[in-house]
Amino acid sequence: MSGNPNDEGIGLLTGEEAARPAVPKTVSPAATPAAAAPAAPVVPAPRKEIPGLLSLKPADDTVREVTAGTVTTLSAVLTNAHVEPGSIAVAVEIAYTSTYPGEGAEWPVEWLPPGKRHYIELHAKKEKTVVSLAPGASAPFAFQVTAPVGVRYGDRVEIRLAAHWEDESSHPTTLMMSCRARQAVLAIKTARGYEREVADTLLARTEEKADVVFALLVPAALRGYVFAEGMSFEGVREMLHGVRKARGLVAGETTLKEVEPLLLPRITVEGFVEGAIVELIAGPFKGEKARVKKIDQAKEEITVELIEAVVPIPVTIRGDHVRMLEKGGGKSGG
Repeated sequence: MSGNPNDEGIGLLTGEEAARPAVPKTVSPAATPAAAAPAAPVVPAPRKEIPGLLSLKPADDTVREVTAGTVTTLSAVLTNAHVEPGSIAVAVEIAYTSTYPGEGAEWPVEWLPPGKRHYIELHAKKEKTVVSLAPGASAPFAFQVTAPVGVRYGDRVEIRLAAHWEDESSHPTTLMMSCRARQAVLAIKTARGYEREVADTLLARTEEKADVVFALLVPAALRGYVFAEGMSFEGVREMLHGVRKARGLVAGETTLKEVEPLLLPRITVEGFVEGAIVELIAGPFKGEKARVKKIDQAKEEITVELIEAVVPIPVTIRGDHVRMLEKGGGKSGG
């Protein structure tokens, strides 16, 4: 079948044409359909390195035990440990917890952000600030915490810090510091010889206010003082109001180290001598004066005779049931 040279081919080749190998055509990239070639990989543009090294550490304690009415300071240091400067967002959150849910008092907290000269009261429970730090530079944060007068034992305030780069390109660095309320040992001045009476009156008043005074100590070796374990000066001072023979509170807190010698066990007849004048502070003859007649160190007992008794009758009592008034001459019991 002869073909018309003017006719378009329909896919049949002559033998002569088939003998010549097909020469691939050069196709320009612009003319190539999108589906004909895979997409070129996308190379991201160079990105500036994001700082990621922040250090947030306490300057001293992370937990501080305080007594009611006292002011203490907690401090933290923020450090840029990266080789580049950066702006850091610092968030401060205040939280209160109490051993008596729903009754915990709020602790006044003030803070001193970097660059400020005076403390600022934290009215809200959350505050934020931005700090710019050069490489290796640090910024201090200070907090003044006041333990409220009405605080309960175990109540606490938590200061939670979180720092991250202002562009939020890193996980926050956190730190928590706290203050916890503890009891205090307070010294009460009394009239000499009325220590036990003052303590008994306070003990009766604790039935109405059990959370003010926890314990009382009347040391026989220290006249004119009663020690109270309580939460606040104001609470104990209020309980002392109107107590007969109470002279008030001694300024400042008494440490356990100062009271410890009064708690050590001692030989109850130590220091007593025959002929000494003593006062009976326990038993049926409480408040009576007597003269020491005999001292038994093995049994820690003292035999006395009541001075005001019509007929002198020897009475044997424990050594810790008498208080020395006047030492006389004679044989020592110590």
